Amino acid sequence: MFTSLELENFKAFGAKVDIPFAPITLILGENSAGKSSILQALSLLKQTRESRETGVLLLPRSEKGIVDLGSFNEFIFDHDLGRSLSIGLKVALSPQRFEQLRLRFRNIAVNRVGLQITFQRPSSDAEVSLAELKVFWGNNENPLAVFEGTKMAPHFKQNVARRTSFTRGTISKASIAARCSWITSDETFWAASFKNLRNNRSKIAGILEEILKEGSEPLGWRMGLTEREEENNQTRKKFKNQLKDAIKFYSSDFNLSDYTERMKSQNRDITIGLDGFVPIDQYKSPGSVFTDVQLIENTPYRGLGRLLADIVRIASMVGRTVDEEILKLFPMGPSRRSPARWYIFTGTSPQDVGYQGDSMPDFLFRHPDIIEKVNSWLERLEVGYRLQTRSPGPNIRDLFEVRLTDTRRGKPVEVGLPDVGFGVSQLLPFIVQALASEDQVISIEQPEVHIHPRLQADIGDLLAECAKKYNNQFLIETHSEHLVLRLQKLIRDKTLTPEDVSIIFVSRGKEGAKVQRLELDKEGDFIDEWPGGFFPERMREIR
Repeated sequence: MFTSLELENFKAFGAKVDIPFAPITLILGENSAGKSSILQALSLLKQTRESRETGVLLLPRSEKGIVDLGSFNEFIFDHDLGRSLSIGLKVALSPQRFEQLRLRFRNIAVNRVGLQITFQRPSSDAEVSLAELKVFWGNNENPLAVFEGTKMAPHFKQNVARRTSFTRGTISKASIAARCSWITSDETFWAASFKNLRNNRSKIAGILEEILKEGSEPLGWRMGLTEREEENNQTRKKFKNQLKDAIKFYSSDFNLSDYTERMKSQNRDITIGLDGFVPIDQYKSPGSVFTDVQLIENTPYRGLGRLLADIVRIASMVGRTVDEEILKLFPMGPSRRSPARWYIFTGTSPQDVGYQGDSMPDFLFRHPDIIEKVNSWLERLEVGYRLQTRSPGPNIRDLFEVRLTDTRRGKPVEVGLPDVGFGVSQLLPFIVQALASEDQVISIEQPEVHIHPRLQADIGDLLAECAKKYNNQFLIETHSEHLVLRLQKLIRDKTLTPEDVSIIFVSRGKEGAKVQRLELDKEGDFIDEWPGGFFPERMREIR
């Protein structure tokens, strides 16, 4: 689940803003204040990651893409190429991911991680490049490490491609690397690995002494070799010298401060490979010095390497976690495709309704179980219709229609989906996707368009159940006062908690858009005063 989004110099947002998310987030504000920019920033990252085979670092537009933002010049704040675009994402870990981290890093685990990516384009003739990458670990507002974008050596691309199974076997053609320029000195981060090392220091020193004594050549150091024997001899010499240094350190009575400084010095200037803007692997240049993690990992006791706080692997795990959350995003725009009378089944089964609802008929045709769930909710929402898909005959299976039965009549009457109000056809794809999703992030612009006030409020009940029952997250740009009121009621009734809802108000100032979270108490009442333009308007009209 996304816990926050940070934007700087993106469309309406100039100065840096932090936008806190919850299982249900409503984004409100005046027209052209910047509400849509929040969802578009997420869609931009999603579109880029889904199109990684194009080899671009950032993909603002695509022929069949999710969002069309034009060029970098168009969405950089004030169209000023002297500025850098920064997008930061923090995500809460699932219990499964938390356990994976705990086992992987020997209790150096947290429940929240994040990335902040800074892009730049110095001129219209230049390509978009990665300026900076910050890695966040835990609830600390300060980053764990900062990396600066740099070019990747050609030979490393092949190495990265072999070791990136979590990127589904692909690697961006525009792969670059990033050099670590800063690491935290916060000893609370280093304390857990320090304790692990202290308890095993004798074993580690003994293992390293065996390697030095035998003069063996672990596989890992070979990636630093070149075709020149003189350079290889220098690499071997560096390797042995560092072995001696590591043996001396782990044989000593080192303290937390000593360990912190050693780890910082070894990880600073180390370079990682990136797939797009996602950190994925370590880049080791010929003749470079080994870290303690590499020394231990290239022994028969490689599991001991997990005792150390390995910045590279932590950055890779953070990148993988954030990337997976981006891929879970399902963005829906303010309008869905108009319904047709007949549909031709393509022969494939879509896994969702499509970003414009265009795949909903095929999806329903192949998922009768979802139709039952949708009909149950149509009844709860008092829409007055039941849904079904139907073929014209047993011998014509590729042609079908979506029919609605009017349940408000004494005698049930069937109608085609194009023959009901436009609001129903616009809302239906959102209802279907919400009920068909599990552990997904669904963003949508103005789901209340074309539907009456009571139904706008009842959407709140759907959001609450799908967030609680199916672990879905909803990011909704809206103007609906009725939806806000319903969520307040659900908090008052204890169906939701104040932490389940984030009400974000976006306003426009001279320096760009601003964001304010309006806090709710346990009774669903607003702690913060509403800005003008929403609830106060009702009182002004009746005076």
